[in-house]
Amino acid sequence: MTFIAWTPVSGRSAEIAEALDGEARCFYTFRIVRKPLVPLRYGWSALGTASYLARRRPRAVIASNPPIFPGLIALLYAKLARVPIVLDSHTGSFGLKGDRVSRLLLPAHAWLARRATATLVAADELAERVREWGGRPQVVHEAPPHWEVAPPAPLGERPIVLVVSTFDHDEAVEHVVEAARLVSEIQFRLTGDLRKCPPGLYESLPPNVELVGFLRGDDYVRAVASADVVVALTTEPQSVVRAGYEAVYSQRPLVVSDWPVLREVFPHAVHVENEPDAIASGVRAAIARHAELAETAPLALELQRRRWDCQLATLKATLASRPADAPIAVRTPV
Repeated sequence: MTFIAWTPVSGRSAEIAEALDGEARCFYTFRIVRKPLVPLRYGWSALGTASYLARRRPRAVIASNPPIFPGLIALLYAKLARVPIVLDSHTGSFGLKGDRVSRLLLPAHAWLARRATATLVAADELAERVREWGGRPQVVHEAPPHWEVAPPAPLGERPIVLVVSTFDHDEAVEHVVEAARLVSEIQFRLTGDLRKCPPGLYESLPPNVELVGFLRGDDYVRAVASADVVVALTTEPQSVVRAGYEAVYSQRPLVVSDWPVLREVFPHAVHVENEPDAIASGVRAAIARHAELAETAPLALELQRRRWDCQLATLKATLASRPADAPIAVRTPV
């Protein structure tokens, strides 16, 4: 099988593909990030995707969404090759997280979901929406990463907090910066492509906030390994943050937004409202409770691994079942 994505971050597609004994291909170029030029990037990605599928001829395809276009190309291939297609619909693909393009394309998303063998989503509410469209939803989160880091060391004199961001609409970055002003004794490292940094943010940073840029591969692993606490925030109630999963896999204390789905998925984390005072208080609490949170990290890790094993088993059964459009009974993991 193959997992196709048109995103700058290939971790999810590569890790899920590896768990399925398949391969992943990410079609994206960092040279094109300006919105007026995005159609050019999409055109390049479409040609690369079609060529790849014709050459490799996979027996099953997972396609990431957004954007919706790799899913449409994958559906055409699945029809011709008579193989299963699974749509990996991220929260933004439902028109959430400020994704206006995906909101406009919701009718196409619904049309595609009805024809896919299954549609992967992050939360039960999104699964219900797919059912209303006539699709077959499955809740699937994040596979274990390719990398491992040692458990966190005892706190040093100046704790390090890694704030994982891509400068997306839902990440409350400005609130994090304001929160950092309230805890000047703690060092914040904020990730994200600096070309997408909100206007004026760079000039207004307090001394204890460092913009480290978009981290890939070993650079990201080193950032996680050096962090005492990981912060992963979202203003979208149905979003399950990937960085939260990575924090648990790396056994780092986690500060995450206080939404019901995130309380269920990350019960051992520190949960905060998305406003500066609450974020500052949550970070202080994570630092004060660092030894306790590090001690419970193996329990959080075991819970997450059991959840993933259940989700993976269901996904394997789906991909081994029937081509697109064929009836299939799937169960949504809890």
